[in-house]
Amino acid sequence: MRVALVVLCVMWLSSCESRTLDRCSVARIFKEQGLDGYEGFSLGNYVCMSYWESRFKTHRVRTADTGKDYGIFQINSFKWCDDGTPGGKNLCKVSCADLLNDDLKASIDCAKMIVKGEGLKSWDTWESYCNGRKMTRWVKGCGVH
Repeated sequence: MRVALVVLCVMWLSSCESRTLDRCSVARIFKEQGLDGYEGFSLGNYVCMSYWESRFKTHRVRTADTGKDYGIFQINSFKWCDDGTPGGKNLCKVSCADLLNDDLKASIDCAKMIVKGEGLKSWDTWESYCNGRKMTRWVKGCGVH
């Protein structure tokens, strides 16, 4: 009985853990998905912002002032994705659960929509930790030239 309980607890804990990507994996995925130079922002800007938003945790969900923030970019459910938040707009036309996938496609597509309309200033962390700083350090050694 104890063994079964321990196994169930371990399985539950492992399913709740975020998957954390490393900096270079993030840089390569972002480059492959067309973020390098998107709307005039270098790849380093996107890597920097996603680090400060989620520490590269693809399954991170955080409670926000309104709704919740999802995934590597911490995209908000009130405006951008659908998780049933009352009054939610779902401007990216995506389920918030889709923003928790490790392939990052839905997250990147939604982030592109946000950046197209509002720029990276939509993320307070970009403004505080990335804007105006040297971004090459975020992609250094990753082979994404």
